[in-house]
Amino acid sequence: MTALRLIARLFTGLLLAATVRAAEPELHVRTGLPNVAARAAAGGELRVAYLGGSITAAEGWRSLATAHLRELVPSLTIRETNAGLPGTGSDLGVCRLGYDVLRHGPDLIFVEFAVNDTAASAEQIERTMEGIVRQVWRANPRTDLCFVYTVSTPGLPDLQAGRFPAAAQAMETIADRYGIPSVHLGVEVAHRIAAGELVFKDPAAPDNPRTFSLDGVHPTAAGHRVYFDVLKRTLPALFATVAPRPAALPAPLRADNWEGAGLRLIDEGMRRGAWTPVALDDPNLRGATKALLPPLWRAADAGSAVEFTFTGTKLGLLGIAAPDSGEFRVTVDDLPPVTGTFFDSYVSPTFCRQRAWFYPQELPAGPHRVRVELLGTTLDKTGIKAAGGRPATDPAPYAPHRLTLAGLLTVGPAAP
Repeated sequence: MTALRLIARLFTGLLLAATVRAAEPELHVRTGLPNVAARAAAGGELRVAYLGGSITAAEGWRSLATAHLRELVPSLTIRETNAGLPGTGSDLGVCRLGYDVLRHGPDLIFVEFAVNDTAASAEQIERTMEGIVRQVWRANPRTDLCFVYTVSTPGLPDLQAGRFPAAAQAMETIADRYGIPSVHLGVEVAHRIAAGELVFKDPAAPDNPRTFSLDGVHPTAAGHRVYFDVLKRTLPALFATVAPRPAALPAPLRADNWEGAGLRLIDEGMRRGAWTPVALDDPNLRGATKALLPPLWRAADAGSAVEFTFTGTKLGLLGIAAPDSGEFRVTVDDLPPVTGTFFDSYVSPTFCRQRAWFYPQELPAGPHRVRVELLGTTLDKTGIKAAGGRPATDPAPYAPHRLTLAGLLTVGPAAP
């Protein structure tokens, strides 16, 4: 009997106790994690990646899971890729998947976007999550995937009523289609709240072990431990499934899925006017997730632009939201120009971040010409901050109006 099968048998009682307490179980095994099981038997290296938002980026359930995998499967050397990017959903996730995850050759990927996709439609979530699955298995059909769902204030009533919130339900549609296992870490949170063992949100008691979160989104250390406990007890059942999945991808659920999404770096041939590279110690990068930053380029002069062509249906930009962020204009083909900015009320001198901006309309399939240009307009940054309930105490850092770009987001045709 393999070590993993023995562990699975030892944990069966705990697993069954955990999954019968709600109308919607926290674990759906489906085809499990057969690649991990095979590698555990053979020994060697296991590359584990985590793709998600701030809840994944934090030193919490993710780092606890990696440490536990090292204990659970001592025959393997575990290499972790932390691709958690705060404040981002599966639309940016599928675009940056190749750059942030797949180029590292992962054997196992945990995908966590349910909280940050709360405002997205079910159709959009299906497009992006199916794109993630198909990109991963185009790159390597043996890579294991596991969808991980977390919970925030808007989704808690659904879990308390015994059903998944809408974003997780949409992701389950994709998980069912492709046999991907899923774990809803929030089911246990709802159970413990009902039992009086947890308080979901209590900003006044950060050190109380009963406080799950301070803001209704981001778990405390104790909250992350609850999430990890769920994953810990479900992993044995996922490892016990050893049947290999089919080598060929099934037909897509959605013909408009984002399998062809990607991130293009900005090269010399695209830049028009004065653009300078941005060093990682730049003050307008304080708080950004620097480990996941592509090469950055900044324009300070109005009229400086990036021009490029692409073939596809969707266009976006990956830039930096910072105190110096200004307004830009995007022109596609001969369509009316659209203005945008990366600036918002969350920006501060100590909190800058990667942020995606997507062109607001679908484009006809085919080639397109694009120009992104820094404008000379002056944003009312203090007004934006005040309207968001985060007034600026010192207007000086917000005086510049510049554009910092990390890459171009495009959705093109899928690989044949």
